[in-house]
Amino acid sequence: MHATVHMNAIAAVIALSVGSVTVCAQDRGAPSFDAVSIKRNTSGERRIRFETPPGRLNAINVPLRFAIRQAYRLPESRVIGGPAWLDSDRFDIVGTAAGDAITSDVIRQMLRTALAERVGLMLHDETRQMPIYSLVLARSDGTLGPNLRRSSMDCAGRRSQVVGGHVQCGVLVSQAPTSASLRGGGAAFADVVRLLSDFLERPLIDNTGLAGTFDMELQFTAARGSLPGAPPGGLATAPATDDIPSIFTAVQEQLGLRLNATTGTADVLVIDRVTPPTEN
Repeated sequence: MHATVHMNAIAAVIALSVGSVTVCAQDRGAPSFDAVSIKRNTSGERRIRFETPPGRLNAINVPLRFAIRQAYRLPESRVIGGPAWLDSDRFDIVGTAAGDAITSDVIRQMLRTALAERVGLMLHDETRQMPIYSLVLARSDGTLGPNLRRSSMDCAGRRSQVVGGHVQCGVLVSQAPTSASLRGGGAAFADVVRLLSDFLERPLIDNTGLAGTFDMELQFTAARGSLPGAPPGGLATAPATDDIPSIFTAVQEQLGLRLNATTGTADVLVIDRVTPPTEN
């Protein structure tokens, strides 16, 4: 399945390692779309779409801060600064590039180029001392919870997909107004951590020492969503009931991990400059 973000479903992706230099997507050799348009969306809809099928980007009704987050694969807590309209105004971003072999990762690199060229996006990375959550093993013997298991799935060269209700080679995020779930099969642990961090108001630092791929399932109440707006009915919506634990309780009981609130260092992207796009 190609990487798709709806209001209530996300396919897993590879985590980004942030460097230590000013980020400019117009560097020589950076990939770019053959054609790209960025147009203001005034529909008033709350639903968004973010799809990266081979050779194409469909980002519909997205705030530009969300587009920046997707381009750099970072949670909201790690993208800092910028004007208020980055969160309030909505845009349709459509880009195409020749070749069915162009992957989701390359499409996101092309989105970085488009943002630099079309909205003058300039950012730099910093390491800041700030409130964080530290993800650690909950049990002294290292035993994991019942919903986090080492995976034997071979995902080499395979795309994320859902087969018979089971997620293969990725993570599916389902979101309702007050609850959410993560279901993964053969998912890199770094992807699980990155997607979990979308539901936290602080950067999440992985101190578990875990690596490799896992099968997992996590269901929790969420005061904060991974996507802007409210989820529509339909696609893979997580139920909202009084029986669902908080994200902190769920992580400990279901995964055998613990979220510790503390202060530490986190890598963040700081927005230095951005201007509203001109219609094209």
